Amino acid sequence: MTAEETRDRPRARMVRSAARMIRERGVNAVGLRQIAADADGSRGSLQRFFPGGKTQVLLESLDVALDDFGTGTRLAFTDATDLSEAIHMIVESWRHVLVSSDYTSGCPLAALVVDVSAVDPLREAADGRFTRWRGAVAAIYRRFGWERDPAWEEAMLVIASIEGAALVARAARSTEPLDAVERLLKQRADSV
Repeated sequence: MTAEETRDRPRARMVRSAARMIRERGVNAVGLRQIAADADGSRGSLQRFFPGGKTQVLLESLDVALDDFGTGTRLAFTDATDLSEAIHMIVESWRHVLVSSDYTSGCPLAALVVDVSAVDPLREAADGRFTRWRGAVAAIYRRFGWERDPAWEEAMLVIASIEGAALVARAARSTEPLDAVERLLKQRADSV
């Protein structure tokens, strides 16, 4: 193990801790001291690793937090044999995160937008991640024969539907909202 890898281990733990805490509690309920304590690090090391403060930690933890949710989209693009299966894979990844966290883990983008929408670098980062996700979903629709513009519009519907369903699922502690969204998105896909 190199000196850089050894040095980065505590840093990586802090990024992972921040990602998990943001998904569970939201941005405003997570402080730098809490992140350091959760990662078994010191506040001084947090300041050394992240001279940009909480904004830097949030920006770096965002991609880590999104990995759990992006798995279904990546698999849908590479492994799905039809659009219905792709939709299932996308929704199933969200279902898995919610159920495995006992409905405590939500979308990190939603938490970021709700809590810090006035902080431009963070809002812009969230917008960029939503756009990237939308592009990935649109690419799946294109893979299964949709034209560019309808695929782009449908991708927005997919994202907005899943985000809303995930929020309602957390409140209800049930996958029923995601089940309904999956069913309706599949019906739309089959009707085109």
